[in-house]
Amino acid sequence: MLYFMKKNYQIAIIALFVFAINYGQEFNAGYTIVSLKDKSRTYKPKATITDSLYYRPIDLDIWYPSNQKGEQVLTFGYLFKQLELRANKYQEETDYSGVTEELAQFFVAEMGVSAKAKHLLDIKTNSFLNVKPSQEKYPLIIYMSGINGMGFENYKILENLAKNGFIVVSISSIGRYPGDMTNEIGDTLEQVYDAEFALKYLRNNSNFDIDFNNIGVLACSWGGISTAILTNKNQDIKAMVSLDGTETHYFGEELDTNLYANGATTEENDQFIREIQDTMLLNVGKQNIKYLYFESGDKLDEFTPTGEYHYFKKLTSEKYYLRFTNSLHADFTCIPSILKSSKHSVAIYENIEGSTISFFNKTLGKKDVFNKSWQRLLSLDYTTDETYDISKKTEIIENISGKIIDAKTKAPIPYVNIGILNGTTGTVTDKKGAFMLEIKDQSVNDTLRISMIGYKPVELLIKDIKPKKQFLSIKLEEEISKLNEVVVTAKVIKKKVLGNKTKSKFLNAGFSYDQLGAEMGIKINIRKTPTFVDAFNFNISQNRLSTRSIFRLNFYSIKNRKPFENILNENILAAIKPKQTGLITVDLKPYDIVLNDDVIVTLEWVDNDGENKKHEAIFFSLGLMANGTLHKESSQAKFRKFGSLGVGFNINVRY
Repeated sequence: MLYFMKKNYQIAIIALFVFAINYGQEFNAGYTIVSLKDKSRTYKPKATITDSLYYRPIDLDIWYPSNQKGEQVLTFGYLFKQLELRANKYQEETDYSGVTEELAQFFVAEMGVSAKAKHLLDIKTNSFLNVKPSQEKYPLIIYMSGINGMGFENYKILENLAKNGFIVVSISSIGRYPGDMTNEIGDTLEQVYDAEFALKYLRNNSNFDIDFNNIGVLACSWGGISTAILTNKNQDIKAMVSLDGTETHYFGEELDTNLYANGATTEENDQFIREIQDTMLLNVGKQNIKYLYFESGDKLDEFTPTGEYHYFKKLTSEKYYLRFTNSLHADFTCIPSILKSSKHSVAIYENIEGSTISFFNKTLGKKDVFNKSWQRLLSLDYTTDETYDISKKTEIIENISGKIIDAKTKAPIPYVNIGILNGTTGTVTDKKGAFMLEIKDQSVNDTLRISMIGYKPVELLIKDIKPKKQFLSIKLEEEISKLNEVVVTAKVIKKKVLGNKTKSKFLNAGFSYDQLGAEMGIKINIRKTPTFVDAFNFNISQNRLSTRSIFRLNFYSIKNRKPFENILNENILAAIKPKQTGLITVDLKPYDIVLNDDVIVTLEWVDNDGENKKHEAIFFSLGLMANGTLHKESSQAKFRKFGSLGVGFNINVRY
């Protein structure tokens, strides 16, 4: 306990020091929105020139120094509301009305804060709407937001830069029509072009007196790669600060976000980065920019990269690197800080904020106090200036293939789960009982597990399979299970819907195009016994799959709050048509499912009628639910909990 108390005290002292030496705060922070159209670019495909979305729309969020205090102090909710307004403004396909409150509650829940969405939305900023700019010449900072993000995600840094005498222009992360940003090079370049158009506009606009000899850029997350491209194309940019930006990328990264972010797989994200590298868009060796990179400490948790693209290592000009060893990626936005989710998150953000301001002060011709604050940051016991070591490589050594059959009938068994026990490598047998797995050298001492409803599982050591290099023919023996007898007495039957009934179109979780064997679900509390299950319901919010897909419904008993044993004795399959969305109901009356205890209900992707294309994905609605979503990446992987958002699965019951 003494150690942690001392550590938190040290954090507070450093944070206060950083603020004291940087924040003269001579000005108030003004804020305004400038709405533009770039008539050099068309936006909506096949639109006519009279269409309001024919030309590329651009909304600039601008923070600037002011000698006035306005009557309207902005709330976080005002800034955050712009995300909803622009989501509707930039497209005509989906109505995002009301998503502000929904997303705010998501942030509150994910930060583990005991509060309602209104608490976050009502937080007061120190920004004043449309006050008169101070009539002096100031350096310019271009902020490149994270994927599908805006200035709200780091408004604290942006408004404090304005207080310290910088004009800050936030470039939203909006891709090609319909404005849904992805990691693809085409969408990435749209943010770069938006920034270049903003620079051109500002040079010709007299409302702000900008020192164009001193331009800096600030990047967050995926905005990092856009910023690196922007600096290469605009040699008059002098300085860059990156908050865990993707201009540094670790190949083969296996993140939980693959389940729910944009439908892009690990392989595709790697491909997008390589496409950018293969162009001359970065050209890092010839860039003469002063650079500061802050990196999170959780990037390589449970993950060994196969390679890296490291902007910091390639850059030959003046540069600084710092990693907060026990930080999360979310700590590099202001939301954990303003919600005060933890003392550590608050302190990390204050240190990032103070160092960013002092770095721009130094590099853009103002006061130089950066070196002192930098040395104190390096002295913390949770920071390091040593980059990640990825010297350990993984290599694929061979494929294991085979066929699973019934030991008695010799018939092939479809949809058998097969994979490395508690690992991320796994698959499902096809309709003919066949399978193929890629095995890496790091798995040689692991166990291959084969399991199926109604059969006894089989486990094999990888090292016993590897030397033989043979086609495996595995026989599964039927497992006879006796169902508990249920006595129905004469009483009034009540009907209920148990589980999560959300039909959200904005918050969702799902699978990318090739994740056979992946599974997700929620815990459902059983209130009365016996409970008879009539139907299972789920809502598909988005579906970009081009083939018919088959999902298996599973009911698990619970042990240690995780799925334990599948209580069903036969496959229950749900077929989803290509592009099908909306509410889907599976009739369960023929299966006589009776529940006496709480269960975990999941959907598992087991088959496709054809091959889906890369970049395709399917998403299910998410909503607030205390138990959260349980998911696993492959057939024999461990179930892991995904926050406090529950996937929209529910059951119709009688008792």
